[in-house]
Amino acid sequence: MRNTNIRLLLISALVINVAIAAKAPQNIAEADLTSATKKDLKAEVIFQTVPEGLKITADATGLTPNSTHGFHVHKVGKCEGPDYKSAGDHFNPTNMQHGSPKSEKSHMGDMGNLVANAKGEAHMEMILKKDEAKDLKEFAGKSVVIHAKADDFKSQPAGDSGARIACGLIKFN
Repeated sequence: MRNTNIRLLLISALVINVAIAAKAPQNIAEADLTSATKKDLKAEVIFQTVPEGLKITADATGLTPNSTHGFHVHKVGKCEGPDYKSAGDHFNPTNMQHGSPKSEKSHMGDMGNLVANAKGEAHMEMILKKDEAKDLKEFAGKSVVIHAKADDFKSQPAGDSGARIACGLIKFN
């Protein structure tokens, strides 16, 4: 009898936790990037809702040492290699010009450049202000792309950052 009561209690607790998790707002999404042509290239990008807006944290390994790479959110959630053109154009729901994420004249897909150190590793953190990124759901289902060259923040529509060398889908974890 006691074992039955314990089982019922455990099952009840599990059901309650699942229900709470289902109703809880999802405030973190992530993308794991891989490359069809550079097998050592891997990156993780985390999107997290914070009081100031949307925090984006990226960590990449396997980049060419001391290199700079354009880094963007693309509007289609497909990463078919080797060219990743399936990811479509930059995510730009407000029809703004391409530019630096620090500029007032940039679109939501502009995340700047990843700068690799001498070991080919890059780390980047940025915050999109609340008026720029209203909801994390806007990013879920899109893709994140690392490009072969640096984003010049001027060339339209994509910053002349070259070929797409890595891609990953943004999804809630």
